[in-house]
Amino acid sequence: MPCRRLALAAVLLAGLRPAALPAQDATIYKCTDARGTVTLQNGTPCPPGQRQEVRRIGAVPVAAPPPRRADADTPAPAVPPAGEFVLVSGPASRRAPAPEAARLPPPPALFQCRTWDGATYYGETDTPPPRCAPLQVVGIDGSAALGMGAACEMKADTCTAVPEAQLCAAWYRRVDEAEFRLRHGPANDRAERQAEYDALTAKLRASRCSTEAPAPPARP
Repeated sequence: MPCRRLALAAVLLAGLRPAALPAQDATIYKCTDARGTVTLQNGTPCPPGQRQEVRRIGAVPVAAPPPRRADADTPAPAVPPAGEFVLVSGPASRRAPAPEAARLPPPPALFQCRTWDGATYYGETDTPPPRCAPLQVVGIDGSAALGMGAACEMKADTCTAVPEAQLCAAWYRRVDEAEFRLRHGPANDRAERQAEYDALTAKLRASRCSTEAPAPPARP
């Protein structure tokens, strides 16, 4: 009789176990705040007000996700196919040039650059100044306690020219990111960020990528 009871208990416990879930792609969220600080989060969306990029990095088994509240007003974040990071929220750049802007000159050339730690940005030169990548400093005994000092290694960013067909989209994103930093950045350097945004906006409006019809020439 005891053996039968143990067997029955094992059957009941097996029936209570949740069904095995199929493997799902792990999602990494790359968050950039208005200061330009980048953090990577595994499975956790970025806080509001931050630029969010997501990347699927391969299939891994996961537990059942928590049920979504019926009253939740925040839509589920979009998840792109596996591969590079894809911008899904933050500065928006979906727009098109005004037809009247076709007679204007093209915008300045842009280069998409990548830093030593994987951050990407647009710039107008393919040879930006090198950056100082921090190195771990240890004491004589090999410990890495705080206060041991600081050191860094100069590393160059790698840059590639943006194709002409993608220049307008790249300029829209560059201006939108400047506006994002202006709106959400700290107050102590707002004037500098305002000047950056104004300069980029002026270059965009003076080119065939302008979303506004150019003003008619002044009459003599």
